[in-house]
Amino acid sequence: QANRIKGMNKQEYQVLRELFKISKNLYNVGLYHVRQRYFTEKLFLTYEANYHVSKMNENYKLLQAGISQQILKVVDRSFKSFFNLLKEAQRGEYRFQDVKMPKYLPKDGLFPLILSTNAIRVKEGYFYIPLSNAYQKGCKIKELKVKFPPQLEGKKLKEVRIIPKAKGQHFDIQYVYEQPFETAELD
Repeated sequence: QANRIKGMNKQEYQVLRELFKISKNLYNVGLYHVRQRYFTEKLFLTYEANYHVSKMNENYKLLQAGISQQILKVVDRSFKSFFNLLKEAQRGEYRFQDVKMPKYLPKDGLFPLILSTNAIRVKEGYFYIPLSNAYQKGCKIKELKVKFPPQLEGKKLKEVRIIPKAKGQHFDIQYVYEQPFETAELD
C-alpha cells in the first residue's frame, strides 16, 4: 500500500529530506567501493565485504543500521544485475552496448529509505521513522512519525519504503505486508 506523507511540520520535512541525501551519499559510497574493486582487480565486492568497508563511513553512521544495510544491498543487487547482463551478452542473448555499469547518483539527488522488519516500529497509530544516535546528536528532532493507515493494523509488515517524489517536494511511503493466501473453490 502506498500513501503520501502528510501532517509533518517544515522542520520534520527538512529532516526527512536530509535523510534522503545521506541515503544517496551512502549509495554512492557503496557503489564506489564495488566499482573500484571491479576496475582494479576485475572482481566483484560482495555485500558482506562492502558492508565491512562502508560501515566506517559517516553516512552509514548517520542512518539507522538497518536502513544503511538495505542501501548496500541495493548496490549489491545492481551490480549482480550488471554481471548477469554481461553473461547474457557473452552468450549472444543481449547486446553489449546496452549493458551499462551502475552509475553514481547526482550530487543533488535523493535516494529512498528502505526499512526491513528490524527497523519497523508502529505504536499508537503512528509509524516511527528511525533516527540513528549519531544523527540525533546534531538534530533537535528526536523522532519522526507518520500516521499509520488503520486498515494495516495487525498486518505483518515485511518492508517499508519512503520515497522522495518531485525532487523532494513530497514523499510517498509504501508498506509491504504479508497477505494470507486464500484458495478459491471453483467448480
